[in-house]
Amino acid sequence: MKCDQASSIVSNAGVNKQMAISALALAVMFLSGVPARAQGRTCSNANLEGAYGSSVGMIVLPAGTPRAVLLRFSFDGKGNFTNTLTMNDNGTIIHSSDFGTYTVNPDCTGTIFTNGGTRTVEIVLVDGGNEFYSIRTNPSNLVFLFHSAKKIFPGNGQAQAQ
Repeated sequence: MKCDQASSIVSNAGVNKQMAISALALAVMFLSGVPARAQGRTCSNANLEGAYGSSVGMIVLPAGTPRAVLLRFSFDGKGNFTNTLTMNDNGTIIHSSDFGTYTVNPDCTGTIFTNGGTRTVEIVLVDGGNEFYSIRTNPSNLVFLFHSAKKIFPGNGQAQAQ
């Protein structure tokens, strides 16, 4: 076996291991919504309101191109959002913004419709909506290795005057 082939196998094994760990973590997060429902608590769009800071690490298949994204979401609690982002796409830095809609189900799972509503990200809210985790589901070639978002400020996402 040549050195390049061995290096490729080791690299692919590392990506597959990270994907397996991410899938396991996501399954645990979805199961964590069960106790909330069992305790009579439910979620809605109103649980996702205000500004959230977010970080995403992903690969673009089939080439395996790395991509990292830093986002600031602003959710209105009624099913609409905007965001600004900085993306490192395999060494190219891009600044952009986006808008769309979202839905949150009673079990605290939901969907964010990104790219003007043309793509989807599945989410699970935790800590009463102060944080959420997600995976990209459409297009499926953008594989999130990790994604977490945490509330910056309560309410409309604006810092309070001193």
